[in-house]
Amino acid sequence: MSIRKDHWETIYKTKDHKKVGWYQESPDTSLNLLSKIHYHPEQSIIDVGCGSSLLADSLVKQGFKDITLVDLSSEALSSIKNRLGDKAEIPRYLCRDITKTSFNKTFDIWHDRAVFHFLTDAQDRAHYMTNLANSLSKNGRAIIGTFSLNGPNSCSELDIVQYDEEKMSAELNNNLEIEYTEINIHVTPNGGEQEYIYFILKHNNI
Repeated sequence: MSIRKDHWETIYKTKDHKKVGWYQESPDTSLNLLSKIHYHPEQSIIDVGCGSSLLADSLVKQGFKDITLVDLSSEALSSIKNRLGDKAEIPRYLCRDITKTSFNKTFDIWHDRAVFHFLTDAQDRAHYMTNLANSLSKNGRAIIGTFSLNGPNSCSELDIVQYDEEKMSAELNNNLEIEYTEINIHVTPNGGEQEYIYFILKHNNI
């Protein structure tokens, strides 16, 4: 078991997911950003580092049928599956490291609320971006959230990389470009504030 996987399995096995710093009662920020790219239930979507997020629940309710959930923690994926009940068969659940995997299909939407900023190794980031570019459909969009330059410099006892538009642009390979950027303040369960920056990416040939 990798160190990274072991860390997140322990988190989801030992902590109340409603009390961790990244918990949201509703995935409103993600839904608002999805609205900006005019998402609809006929599209395919992958949620990278989904954790126990309620985004999948919302997508299922909206009629999405092509949902792929990816996380290092099988415990986190099981929590979503159990919560969805008789709708649990709709998403595809993949317990994988996004920097070390590939997919046999493309996606119209790539969603990552907070995985990329944990990639402190440049090679891991390059693999992530290559995977993203290869996995995004020609007219697709990627939504990536990270801590901003004014946000925390660590999360869950792990170092992270803070971003602004310039730093994110430097990480993109030649096939991707930033279409939209938005600052968002996340209020943690204990009332603290964390500044995120969200990016909407697209292929630069459309």
